[in-house]
Amino acid sequence: MIIPEENISYAFKIVLIGAPGVGKTCLFNRYCFNSFDINTKMTLGISFHSTYLRIKFPKIKSKKEQYAVNSIFDFGGQERFRPMLPKFLEGANGALLVFDLVNFSSFEQLDYWHNMLVNHTGSLNIPILLIGSKSDLLDKTSETERVNDELIMDFIKMKDLDGYYKTSALENYNILDVFKNLTNLMLKIHNSGAVVI
Repeated sequence: MIIPEENISYAFKIVLIGAPGVGKTCLFNRYCFNSFDINTKMTLGISFHSTYLRIKFPKIKSKKEQYAVNSIFDFGGQERFRPMLPKFLEGANGALLVFDLVNFSSFEQLDYWHNMLVNHTGSLNIPILLIGSKSDLLDKTSETERVNDELIMDFIKMKDLDGYYKTSALENYNILDVFKNLTNLMLKIHNSGAVVI
């Protein structure tokens, strides 16, 4: 979809970060292309795509359709790409901090990824949502392998995050809600009065 420039009110940069293999690319592909591939390969470096969300200004009457364009960056979490991370995070307006609900090690690595975000986005004021991926596997996984809800809530409180979603790219569960909510949070920071339709 090509939107005329005069219909674009805001342009945001969103970054997806987290440990390798947590499902960032599946989340990215489901949202950007409505596709899912169980055999997704590890992201080499960075994937990038822009999407549009229609917005409205409740206090302003306008016949012209308005949009926020989100440039979404999916960063490969492997060690060899980490030197590129500071540059990649620069100028981000919002972030999705992703872990795998059935992989405790990915949760333990969130501290590292959160610190990178805070140190390299150039602002402590960007909205960050915590995303627990692969919720479709929770029922198929023993309780000892799942990330405990209490630990998740403690992490959110400790890092003062802006929200938390359990998602499933396979089932397309909560994917659109995540990006709509993050866009609304970014719009709020700009005191725009605009909201996603």
